[in-house]
Amino acid sequence: MMDELLEYGIYLALLVALAVPLSAYMNRVMAGEKVAVLSRVLVPVENAVYRVIRVDKNESMGWKKYLVSAFAFSALCLVGLFALLMLQGVLPLNPEGLPGLSWDLAFNTAVSFVTNTNWQAYSGEASLSYFSQAIGLTVQNFVTPAVGLAVLFALFRGLVSTGDRGLGNFFVDVTRAVLFVLLPLSLVVAIVDVQQGSPQNFNEYETVQLLEPVGVDADGNIVEADDPAAVKTIDQATVPMGPQASQVAIKQLGTNGGGFNGVNSASALENPTPLTNLVQCLSLLLIPVACVFSFGRFVADRRQGRAVFAAMFILLLVALVAIAAFEQTGTPQLAADGQVCMGTLDQSGGNMEGKETRFGVTDSSLWAAFTTAASNGSVNAMHDSFTPLGGMVPMVLMALGEVVFGGVGSGLYGMLGFVILTVFIAGLMVGRTPEYLGKKIGPKEMRMAVILCITTPLLILVSATVLALDPATAASLNNSGAHGFSEVLYATVSAGGNNGSAFAGFNANTQMINVVLGLEMLANRFIPIAAALVLAGSMCTRQKVAVGAGTLSTSNALFVFLLILMVLLVGALTMFPALALGPVAEHLMMML
Repeated sequence: MMDELLEYGIYLALLVALAVPLSAYMNRVMAGEKVAVLSRVLVPVENAVYRVIRVDKNESMGWKKYLVSAFAFSALCLVGLFALLMLQGVLPLNPEGLPGLSWDLAFNTAVSFVTNTNWQAYSGEASLSYFSQAIGLTVQNFVTPAVGLAVLFALFRGLVSTGDRGLGNFFVDVTRAVLFVLLPLSLVVAIVDVQQGSPQNFNEYETVQLLEPVGVDADGNIVEADDPAAVKTIDQATVPMGPQASQVAIKQLGTNGGGFNGVNSASALENPTPLTNLVQCLSLLLIPVACVFSFGRFVADRRQGRAVFAAMFILLLVALVAIAAFEQTGTPQLAADGQVCMGTLDQSGGNMEGKETRFGVTDSSLWAAFTTAASNGSVNAMHDSFTPLGGMVPMVLMALGEVVFGGVGSGLYGMLGFVILTVFIAGLMVGRTPEYLGKKIGPKEMRMAVILCITTPLLILVSATVLALDPATAASLNNSGAHGFSEVLYATVSAGGNNGSAFAGFNANTQMINVVLGLEMLANRFIPIAAALVLAGSMCTRQKVAVGAGTLSTSNALFVFLLILMVLLVGALTMFPALALGPVAEHLMMML
């Protein structure tokens, strides 16, 4: 156990150590300041982009124009990606001759990547061409987190402004986020992945000989090659090639998560070594954590950033410990009679179903906590095979509204909604007009904060209800009962939480599921963006007031406790009845 705790501590310490300097760099970049060598190389490229798209980089948009620009840009990306996926069969870089996707799957996939959710109702290596992966999906992996970062910094400007209605320029913010933040970091991670063995080419898929042939019975199940039930013997395997390392790098750094291969980061092609597992796992939360420290720097009060960080970090730590404990102890059935190794000094044990032996329970639990906290969704183990409560914790992390660091930009502006809600309720308790960062919080700000807080759980529950009522949903499940409901609930939580991971026993590629989850992803991406920008526009017009003796501190331990309590009350308790029907019920059935 001490080894596991030491590993978790090293990961968390490295994460914070890297995020702090990155936060200072991000603030300089988004302010247009020069940054050593990169400015000499990238500023000419940046200016060329503005000339091509005819943008005045000195223009500062009000919240309405900023919002329209964000929506129009995302709509253009959605239409373009949808068309590309439909026409995949006639486009180049398709050595396997894969056909275009059906309209509903193309719609779901396009929405998924444009909303930074990256939910995948398909297996990438079997369904998408190199052109679709590299030009369609990877491009969106860059621009969608850039949109989230742009909206976040627009909110920052609104919070600190004292009368200036401008929130910055959307197109300038997105361009700088891509060129100066996402591209350099992705280049570093991609180089590490390629050096460690991830493919980065446009070669045809390779066929290799299996070390040990296997058989397939009449029902399609894998059996021994010499089994009498075997109707076919397989002695070869197909190894997908393609530009994998470049997509893997930005899928992690941009909190995207959409894998090149169906098994995602459990694949030895995407995540071949312990070093790549370390680098990619840190990449999951690197920018979201840096955003929190950027906030403290931007408002010129680092205590504010540290308070928000403390709330997020405590929630993450509790979730990580819970997942690790549930997976290490397994279930009563696994622990019975000593038939399953529950862990020794020299060997990981516990619930190893669905986990890579090269990662074990420790790295799988760490990744599960990081990826669902970050709204990333990439996986190095199958969450469907976790214990009932071990699988419930990632659900809760997503259902909170991706506010435990969350997605790039989107996680923090969601959490700032909870901060304002906490300030308002605490102000009522002491009989004072609520204030945050020296500005009064009025009814309009409160309405936007509430929208930021309740959009995710509301959309999750509505979507889960619709899918549960559809007979086709039950037909797409591999499991019945409580676990089957958990698979449906996880899908709607993942789509609503902008995450994209899934319980693998759920065939999500039906028209109803594709459309419902697609609409859920759209709503949960753009309703909070609209609320954040309206909030920014309202706050930027408010003048700062003097801090008095009765002003509520928003940077002390008491406020951190209240903030955590508010997140749990709104997020976790809202979802509890649904969780009780799924993972909680399944756990109780195992215990009784």
